[in-house]
Amino acid sequence: MNFSILRKRVIAVGVAAALGLGMVGTASAHCDAADGPVITQATVALNTGDITPLLKWVPETEEATVKRAYAQARKLRQLGPEARQLADMHFFETLVRVHRASEGVAFDGVIKPAGGIEPSVAAADAALKGGNVDALVTEITGKIEHGIRARYAAARAARASADTSVANGRAYVNDYVQYIHYVENVDRVGAGTAHGAEEHSVAVAQDAH
Repeated sequence: MNFSILRKRVIAVGVAAALGLGMVGTASAHCDAADGPVITQATVALNTGDITPLLKWVPETEEATVKRAYAQARKLRQLGPEARQLADMHFFETLVRVHRASEGVAFDGVIKPAGGIEPSVAAADAALKGGNVDALVTEITGKIEHGIRARYAAARAARASADTSVANGRAYVNDYVQYIHYVENVDRVGAGTAHGAEEHSVAVAQDAH
């Protein structure tokens, strides 16, 4: 891969991050966070009695499941504050499980508390709301460029003494693997195949038929 192609892919990573397709390394999903977009909209739906805007987060094949859980939660909410809290949590768990399954990702059954969303993910959401992605792209691509250059420098330096001893050779291999895997992950994200993006697109396409 030449530098110009890699640079284009790096820029694509920034755009992908802004669209919620994931980050290099451990992708941090926020659909199971109490202050994430899914549960935030679910809370609005429970309070207003209108589930329609919420259904975009689930595939058509699972609408009935979510609607049943929603109707049950709305009914149980009338029994008092404690019942309301339990009903809401059960609905959130059902909703997130269905949503994550559509992405090809398992749900551990635990709704994460508010305040734990990764800054980059929060910034991606903010960019969508604000209508400008430039600052996000600059920030993300800058981090990735730094990551590539740092790993390249380490691997390049270790390469010079890789054949002087087995220990030095192993040190080089470690740096080499870190460098290559990082670039590989960047390339995958730039191509839109990270964090279940491809699986989610397939699920949406199947629902459309």
